[in-house]
Amino acid sequence: MSSNLLWVFFSALLLAAPYLFPGTYPLAWIAFVPLLWLVGKARSVRDAVFYGWVMGFLAHVFGFYWLVYTISVFGGFGYPLSSVIFVVYALLQGLRVAIFAGLVWLCGLGPLGLFPPLFWVALEFWFPSLFPWYLANSQSSFISFIQSADLVGPYGASLILMWFNTVSYEVLRSWAEISRMRWRAVALVVLLVAASLFYGVLRLGRVDADLASAPELRVAAVQGNIDVDLKWNPAKVKENLEAYRTLSKRAEGVRLVVWPETAIEEWVPEKIPELPTEVMPPLSSRDFYFIFGARSFRGQLMGPGFKAFNSAFLTDGQGRVLGVYHKQVLLAFGEYLPFAAILSKLPAMPFADGFTPGEGPHTLDLPSGVRIAPLICYEDLIPELSRAFVSETKANLLVNLTNDAWYGRTVAPWQHARLAQWRAIETRRTLLRATNTGVTTVITGKGEIEESLPIFTPGVLATNVKLLEGETLYVRYGDWLAWSVTVAALLILLFHLSRRRSSQT
Repeated sequence: MSSNLLWVFFSALLLAAPYLFPGTYPLAWIAFVPLLWLVGKARSVRDAVFYGWVMGFLAHVFGFYWLVYTISVFGGFGYPLSSVIFVVYALLQGLRVAIFAGLVWLCGLGPLGLFPPLFWVALEFWFPSLFPWYLANSQSSFISFIQSADLVGPYGASLILMWFNTVSYEVLRSWAEISRMRWRAVALVVLLVAASLFYGVLRLGRVDADLASAPELRVAAVQGNIDVDLKWNPAKVKENLEAYRTLSKRAEGVRLVVWPETAIEEWVPEKIPELPTEVMPPLSSRDFYFIFGARSFRGQLMGPGFKAFNSAFLTDGQGRVLGVYHKQVLLAFGEYLPFAAILSKLPAMPFADGFTPGEGPHTLDLPSGVRIAPLICYEDLIPELSRAFVSETKANLLVNLTNDAWYGRTVAPWQHARLAQWRAIETRRTLLRATNTGVTTVITGKGEIEESLPIFTPGVLATNVKLLEGETLYVRYGDWLAWSVTVAALLILLFHLSRRRSSQT
């Protein structure tokens, strides 16, 4: 058993490494080989599930270790309790790999080794995750390979990666055995990888041409670098605001100034018609537009009819409010408490409603025809949200406003940026990220991180962003591959369960 756990540890390390060090992305192509070997020789489904669970748990411990700090700072817990909460979280997230291992043990690898990739993609599509991640995200540095995201989202790359893992395991398991079926599977996987790379190279060339002819917008993303201990400190609210205003003086000549999530820390009425002059960026020209994040409210502040929102506002250079967007996808336990309406009815349980989700998609539009899709916090991690913005509102620029100070000086801010990178490829839109502490960056329609400010440093990223139009296959048809794979995986499972039941009677 101890040697088996060493293989599980090794498998988890291979899987987690590319999320910590993107240059190690080739490791993901073999990360599941040790696990598949263990599942193949497991005596029972219970053993297979156990191996998968431990691997999934360890992969989350290695890859998302920074959550201990985030839970401590965000939730106000001590490190011992934060560590316990993180372990529980990692155990729950490890269930995805546990279920995968159990399905592979029950149904086998299937013809051409197709069953594991089908099961994996179906689980990626359906398994709930606090921070959505996909096996495909391990390839963030392999730009030519991940361009198929504009066809099928992240699921195509995930399927190829898991299929490659499965065929590699089959080859190693039965190297001395000559099998036409085995080599046919190898040929198909190699052909699929080559086809994906060929498509990627072609698309990169085409997107390059689109970028060269696309109109530009001069923008400035302001990174205030307000420490997590200073933010929301009533004595520091004006000082923090002034830090953003002072930095914004460097944005002279731009058409759009963007401040990150909750850069303005005071409550802002939802229907405010105009911002005070002392809040606006102090630019000499009035020929610019301004987007900022703030907590807004409807009704009477902390009184009757009160509703709170995490919002993004758009104003012109005179401070007149032209549009407002309320965050649609709220962070559980951070912005709202699940089942608060029920729990609040219990004695001595004074739960607040938290933030209210907004309606959408709803763009922030400039008179020049620029249609901005505002994505607040981790909304840039959700494929269907960016897709809806482009398909329903014809947004031609994605802008993410976020505050990643909660992650501390860890790899997490860069993980967030690389997970968000896929939204640019899926929609073929420029993604501008304006953050409090980093990573403030521009991601092109090719998925390339083009310009970035150093993290935990005050600064202004002034650049030209390309305004792309058009509609990708993924934007138009959505998760058609993931749905197809789900149906296939269910049919495979039902067939094997039926056959197993028949053999026992």
